[in-house]
Amino acid sequence: MDIRHLRYFLAVAEERHFSRAAQRLHMSQPPLSQQIQALEAELGVPLFLRGRGGVRCTAAGDTLLPLARSILDQVDHAVAQTRQVGRGDTGRLAVGFAGSMPFSTVMPQLLRDFRAAWPQVVLDLREQPSPAQIEALLGHRIDVGFLRPTSHLDGSGLETLVVLREPLVAAVHADHPLARQDMLSLRDLRDLPFVLYSPTLGSGLRTQTLELCERAGFTPRIAQEVHEMPTLIGLISAGLGVGLVAASMQRAQLPLVAYRPLRDRGAQTDVLLAWRKADASPPLHNFIALARTLAAATAAAPRDPGGTGAATT
Repeated sequence: MDIRHLRYFLAVAEERHFSRAAQRLHMSQPPLSQQIQALEAELGVPLFLRGRGGVRCTAAGDTLLPLARSILDQVDHAVAQTRQVGRGDTGRLAVGFAGSMPFSTVMPQLLRDFRAAWPQVVLDLREQPSPAQIEALLGHRIDVGFLRPTSHLDGSGLETLVVLREPLVAAVHADHPLARQDMLSLRDLRDLPFVLYSPTLGSGLRTQTLELCERAGFTPRIAQEVHEMPTLIGLISAGLGVGLVAASMQRAQLPLVAYRPLRDRGAQTDVLLAWRKADASPPLHNFIALARTLAAATAAAPRDPGGTGAATT
């Protein structure tokens, strides 16, 4: 007995007529009759009583009918589930993200679009600094991460994609005289204490800040070191110094912080996606494909003045 035999049997039992069953199965009647006879021979019992007006099940056929329906339902369910998993329609995706990422445009939009396209995939979101995400990726604890460039990526073997490139802006206390200017240069900050990212993170933003300051002709005086961009802004709000942050952090709307665009060349930062090259997870492949589409559309779209370091407090 095979699945075809059960489908043939079910069609004949429900139609109670070989010709109608054959039409339903898109086959001619003689082969259908032969298949039913082969099934009866294999079982050793007749399944149908044949008459001029059609056929009806025997007691054996009545017994087989609900069992055949159940078996075929389970087969159809198994096929559907297998196809869904293979297409990435179901499953789980563990997503890491640095603390500044929810303030960017790209992470919320990508998560929203992915959930709309694949609602049955469970998204497991985990806030982690960029180096911790890289460690979690290599340890197979997350599948993909939103992070900033960092030296920890060097030689990691991870695949990366730039999904957003945004300006860096100067964050200063709203009461400072520099907050009254529409645009600043890094040289304007040379005599002020800096809140900077901790060297233990291997943060690309720390390295970039130091390089930009060096290019501007000074070494920043570091007053405090932090692990996350929102913490940096919080300390600036408390009057502990100045710092450089991604333009999207203006959405944090902490009190007493003014954000000013910079004239300096190279004052920009990337949002990266990172994942394991050999990962064959269908949900991950769908997520990366969607990210590539969004990144291309974002790069081609006119820049949003509200997210690129416009003078706001």
